Amino acid sequence: IFGTRKMAHGFSNGDLFHRVDPQHVEIAPTQEDQSFNDRVWPYCVKQSALKANYSAEEDGADTGLTDFVAWSLDSNRLLVQLRGGDRHKTLHACYVYFNTRTRTFEMTDYLRKLNKTKSSGLACAEPTDPIPSEADLKTRLDTLDRQLNKKYADVIAQSEKDRVSLVREAQRNWIKHRDEGARFYVSLFPEAEKERRRLQLLGDVTAARIEVPPEQWEL
Repeated sequence: IFGTRKMAHGFSNGDLFHRVDPQHVEIAPTQEDQSFNDRVWPYCVKQSALKANYSAEEDGADTGLTDFVAWSLDSNRLLVQLRGGDRHKTLHACYVYFNTRTRTFEMTDYLRKLNKTKSSGLACAEPTDPIPSEADLKTRLDTLDRQLNKKYADVIAQSEKDRVSLVREAQRNWIKHRDEGARFYVSLFPEAEKERRRLQLLGDVTAARIEVPPEQWEL
């Protein structure tokens, strides 16, 4: 379980929890036995994904945010995005994984290339286990598409009349970013894998879209 909490103005921390049983959770340490947030920022600096630990207000930062992005299909990887810097100048961002099996942070080729681009495409978390068959992934996506269409119709129906156009525009932008993210993702894999990877990303981001609260659909 991953959660974020607001700290001082312009800052948020990320915390990872381990579900011990249905009634109990505990803070899940990294392999170094330190808090998630205290380890993830220095790791990204060491990987040259960020210039400074903005969460610790380095380099004159007045913003340092740890944001949840996605879980991988097999739940073995957590994808987060770090954003920080001087909000009056330039904010910097990077994606990074936490591997729940090894309890270590990871930076794959996909994330390294994603961090170097200015793409606004949606990102997904790469599974570590073999991904399902193309038929299974297509069935999953078809089911999620139907659920998303229903959710979209419900959101439109519940929106104030003057907000409907904003929701529709936001959904068009989401589709654009979804497709852009899929094109980037599949470009990194062999031809034989491309369709399965495309279906995997589309399913992942569609599932995430369904979970967005109605009041946030126009954002």
